[in-house]
Amino acid sequence: MLRIGFKASMVAAVAAAGVLAACSSGGGSTSSSAVPAPTTSSAPTTSAAPKDITIGVSFYTERIPIYATMHEGVQAKADELGVTVVFADADGQAAIQSDQLANFVTKGVAAIICSPADATALVPAYKAARDAGVFMISAGNKVADDQEDAFVGPDLVDYAKQTMDKLIAAMGGKGDLMIVSGPPQIAFVQLQQKGWDASLAAHPDVKVVATGVVDDLSPAKALDVATSLLSANPGVKGIMSSTDNISVGVIQAMEGLGIDPASIATAGWDAQEDAVKLVTEGKYTLTLSYLAYTWGEVALQTAVDMVNGKMPEGHYVSTPGLFIDKANASTLTPDQISGKTAL
Repeated sequence: MLRIGFKASMVAAVAAAGVLAACSSGGGSTSSSAVPAPTTSSAPTTSAAPKDITIGVSFYTERIPIYATMHEGVQAKADELGVTVVFADADGQAAIQSDQLANFVTKGVAAIICSPADATALVPAYKAARDAGVFMISAGNKVADDQEDAFVGPDLVDYAKQTMDKLIAAMGGKGDLMIVSGPPQIAFVQLQQKGWDASLAAHPDVKVVATGVVDDLSPAKALDVATSLLSANPGVKGIMSSTDNISVGVIQAMEGLGIDPASIATAGWDAQEDAVKLVTEGKYTLTLSYLAYTWGEVALQTAVDMVNGKMPEGHYVSTPGLFIDKANASTLTPDQISGKTAL
């Protein structure tokens, strides 16, 4: 397996100040079109692969719709290239996922695509796999740059900044804000927070008055957390959530408290079906699709290319996103939202 010089080139490729290459400093994308991918590293072109290549895939949990859609994209690209894919669902548990990565190595996979459940706890498993000659490609979540061979995905920091900018605009540029995030130990949430903070620093008239954590990313837990926070902070004008699952629970909390969801600006990520429906109904302000089917395709192609000795141009292989709001929610098909078909 060709790895000569790769680790050094990957580490050198990334500037320390940018966790992901920025799409733009001003967040100039619009809600009616796909957000262009950053240009620091482009997605690999389709290439043939030996049929005896096996790729392991361990997602954070396929209970979250985005990972189920990524699964479809990975499998479709694997079928196209004629390679074998072995899937595992970590169910959000770092210990389970560490065992899955070890099992993949034992089975002789050539590369592993992983959405790590914990940015720190998965490092030993990543190291063991890389020491065994297995490429480690992060997608969805990540570990530190020097602990992985590549990261495939959207610019989470910049998209988080853009999302907060749009939420603040929907708030009228000022007012009290509530943040309900996912578990802070996963890199996805850490990168989101960086983007949110960058936006908030430019909007001094917005005050974060309450924060909450939904450790299992479920609507049920979000309902409980948001009910408590909203009861204590009845004057909030905006609520930022890490995911649509959380936002669904937040909106349920508002309705349970007799608050009209349309009266508070809300935003999150994933563009799952129930959330897009809420946007269409005017109950949810904004969501972001990662075009997850495309994301899965690019991740699998990247893994195969690396096994074949074709390395990405940089550590980050960028994928695009699509903002969805009331203006375009009713015109998009599910396959367009997932990236399975073009806009």
